[in-house]
Amino acid sequence: MSELGKKIDTVSTQLTDLRIEIWTKHTVFTWQWWMLVVICLLFITLLFVFIKKQTALTTAAYFGVIYILNKNLDDVATAMDWYDYRMQLEPIIPTMLPANLFIIPIGCSILYQRFEGWRSFLISIGLFAGFVSYIGLPLMKTIDIYVEKNWNPNFSFISLLLISILSKIIIDQLKLSYKST
Repeated sequence: MSELGKKIDTVSTQLTDLRIEIWTKHTVFTWQWWMLVVICLLFITLLFVFIKKQTALTTAAYFGVIYILNKNLDDVATAMDWYDYRMQLEPIIPTMLPANLFIIPIGCSILYQRFEGWRSFLISIGLFAGFVSYIGLPLMKTIDIYVEKNWNPNFSFISLLLISILSKIIIDQLKLSYKST
């Protein structure tokens, strides 16, 4: 077991070194990298512009659930080599930080707090998931940020819908349980 652990540590260190090398030599300060920075800043701005103070706490909780679910799915998909990101905002985390921390949780959170009814929520989340899956990902693929392997836009669309719906169910149930006490 100890020998296997040492091998894993060695490979892990080599992988981190390669990630840092690709980031320093091919990613940082490229136009794609700057685009990722701008997108993160844009979504932070959107969050502050569109967030309602009355629902800020539940929206923050929804954001947290979305982030946890989406980040874990992205971690699994990256580890299983279903897809990969060639351009990263930073070199160490192998998943897409701008999507996992900014685009998806902020976009979904804004829609969650703006569209409280199920019908309007599902329509808005469906449109958002469709945009991310069928426009955003192919664009990221075209500009060499994203490499699709054993994944496709349909999987992204379905997973975004499921994550959004599950998160709404969780937060709505928490709201109901706190209102009844």
